[in-house]
Amino acid sequence: MQSHASELKLPTMPDEIPQPEPMTVSQFLISAGLFEGGLLVVAILVGWLIGIPPTGELTWSLHDFGLGLLATIPMLLLLAAAWLSNSNGLQQIRKFLRDMLGPLLEKCRFIDIVFLALLAGVCEEVLFRGLLYQWGKAWNPTLAIVVMNVLFGLAHAVTPMYAWLAGLVGLYLTALMSADPTPNLLIPMTAHATYDLFAFQLVLWDYRRHQRATEDEAAEH
Repeated sequence: MQSHASELKLPTMPDEIPQPEPMTVSQFLISAGLFEGGLLVVAILVGWLIGIPPTGELTWSLHDFGLGLLATIPMLLLLAAAWLSNSNGLQQIRKFLRDMLGPLLEKCRFIDIVFLALLAGVCEEVLFRGLLYQWGKAWNPTLAIVVMNVLFGLAHAVTPMYAWLAGLVGLYLTALMSADPTPNLLIPMTAHATYDLFAFQLVLWDYRRHQRATEDEAAEH
């Protein structure tokens, strides 16, 4: 009598597990626009509800725009030091950005990258420095700075060290406003957007350099 066990057919595993389709540049830009734009909408709505206009301290000034550009220099020096560091935590951040963000930036035009930097600089500053800081400093300026920048760090928490560094950058951006006798949101907004533009370009350069090195190594074998 033939065993029933021999008649059983176990399901076979596919040779390759299907991978999700890579995000297109349009999907990437739309996703970024929805996320950053959502922060702006939240800032405007919450500001309206609590009576604090998040753009109340935003005015155009060529002088302050120039100050914002100059204020980017210390941030870029910090970025360069972190990028060249041999720290395991910082190298993990570099690898994460190269592997996750690099392929998406590779598909973008330069104008797309400028758009992404402006989105982050404008929308995040309106929420954090324009609304949360203005609301908190009416109660306790010191506590407002601490809490707001902890939230800013957590919003960028791709790794614990990245969150810590983002918190430091947020503290610096807040200082650009709090130390100014005539605060203007344009200064941290300009510094934030300019920094992001350089950071995106650095990630893209690192991704392309890594790709060329990988291709050269494969060709040798």
